[in-house]
Amino acid sequence: MRINRTEIDFNGGTVTDDTLFITDFDGPVDYIDEDILLVEYANDFSVDVSFHEGSNDLSVNVIRGSDWDNPVYRKTIGLRDKSVLLQSIREAIEIAVKG
Repeated sequence: MRINRTEIDFNGGTVTDDTLFITDFDGPVDYIDEDILLVEYANDFSVDVSFHEGSNDLSVNVIRGSDWDNPVYRKTIGLRDKSVLLQSIREAIEIAVKG
């Protein structure tokens, strides 16, 4: 499973970490970075996608300011569930943009 950059509209956010687009989620997990995607918005919100090796899943988070311990939004997704991952990223972007 691969994600193409054209599948996501970042709505004006600045992508600062984007290994999401070069990661083969069907390959060995040894080659998946922990930090997969980070999108920052001018209103001090960020969208983060992370890989959790211990549980072999992904999380999509909306972070306000630097409060990583208390995400505004958090969804855990199966490693190879592309449709739910894309849907969750889009939901997170919508939340981040609205602030």
